[in-house]
Amino acid sequence: MALAGALLGASGTALAEPHYNVQRVGPLCPLAQDPSQYNTKYLSFFTALVQGKGDWLFRTRYDLRTDFGTTPQGYKEFKRLRDALKARGVELMIVYQPTRGLVNREQLTDEEKAHFDYGLAKKNYLDAVANFRKAGIWVTDLSPLFDEKDVGTDYYFKADHHWTPAGADRTARLVAQTLKQIPGFKDIEQKEFESNVVGLLPKAGTLHKTAATFCGTSYATQYVERYQTTPDDEASSDSLFGEGSNPQVALVGTSNSGPAYNFSGFLQQHSGVDVLNLAVSGGGFDSALLQYLSSQDFHDNPPKILIWEFATHYDLAQQSFYRQALPLVNNGCKGRDAVMKNTITLKPGSNEVLVNGQDKLRTLRGGDYQIDLTFSDPTVHEAMATLWYLNGRRENFKIEQSDRVDTGGRYAFELRNDADWPDLNLLALEIHSPEQMPANLSVQATLCKRPDAGAEHLTAQRR
Repeated sequence: MALAGALLGASGTALAEPHYNVQRVGPLCPLAQDPSQYNTKYLSFFTALVQGKGDWLFRTRYDLRTDFGTTPQGYKEFKRLRDALKARGVELMIVYQPTRGLVNREQLTDEEKAHFDYGLAKKNYLDAVANFRKAGIWVTDLSPLFDEKDVGTDYYFKADHHWTPAGADRTARLVAQTLKQIPGFKDIEQKEFESNVVGLLPKAGTLHKTAATFCGTSYATQYVERYQTTPDDEASSDSLFGEGSNPQVALVGTSNSGPAYNFSGFLQQHSGVDVLNLAVSGGGFDSALLQYLSSQDFHDNPPKILIWEFATHYDLAQQSFYRQALPLVNNGCKGRDAVMKNTITLKPGSNEVLVNGQDKLRTLRGGDYQIDLTFSDPTVHEAMATLWYLNGRRENFKIEQSDRVDTGGRYAFELRNDADWPDLNLLALEIHSPEQMPANLSVQATLCKRPDAGAEHLTAQRR
């Protein structure tokens, strides 16, 4: 305005108002909407982008899915995990995140909204919640958050798979209501917490970035309010999780439970109890849980309530996950009689670690046993084990954890216990050296009985 006034004063005539030709980018280019182009592990997470209103983008596979829950076997294994935790005095609660399509359906174009079967998706989500509850698992029905309109702050970012802090807050408010119903909650020390805005959180959405790789376009960064939660009284603030602190509620989960979105803080505010946040960003749905179960802290001071947060698209029927998680609940072979035990320095290739019959041939029914491994170098996050049986059959079992977690080099797993495997007699265990094997890498392997040894065998006999 000052410059315009000076120019007017100098010339005595008004300058013409400037005009700019602005063309809005979109909708998505055809390449980004072609599922065949999502041909890498990373890109497959975004299959396939579709245009929403404004800058909103959605993924057809994950955001607009209509199937939820897991298989009957998956629910059975989930219950087995729940029962093992409960035997340790730990109540298991899950936060089963709704999809972006269920919550932000109003941001779809009319065309995409017509293609998305919202009614079926909602029904199947609610069925999954009911099935988790039948398995004895505490879970919050988050359907009151579905199809949000005129709330002022979006639950999800326009083009990112994470919830906003506002979405985390609304979720935590409902989750806290369920948390307060769990037996033992009333015995946990109550405190008051306050959440305050501490700045802005910028988000260059992962869906926007993916669209840019296909279409060469760019999008504006979205900014939302960032929050931080603190105890109301200064004394609690100074001692929170300090020396002598032993939180009775622990949270394991994904990057949605990371500090950026303040989910654990909002949980504290709405529940009034300390929450120990052990979430792992970029580790999938299982890494944080497996890391916590393998920690000495869990075994020395197990929480009364374990909250597990994850998205709906994860495969909850992965038998390899349960085979690793269940032994860790009871600390693997620590404190249990070792049936076989050996430590060797690994050489490149296959390494024979345990052999049945080296001193005398034992009956080692696979369904009754588990293996506990410790690598001398904690940076080992991937290896392969081969289990041989007396009838000549073998199984290759991949030992793998995210490099985002500290395993201490320790892994545990049950011998195979599905279909016709449980009654096979174990012959040997081989460990294949990691691809990038550290120098002088050794492994200690222990075979011991599972805590539930013979339980399924006796049940089958009674039938």
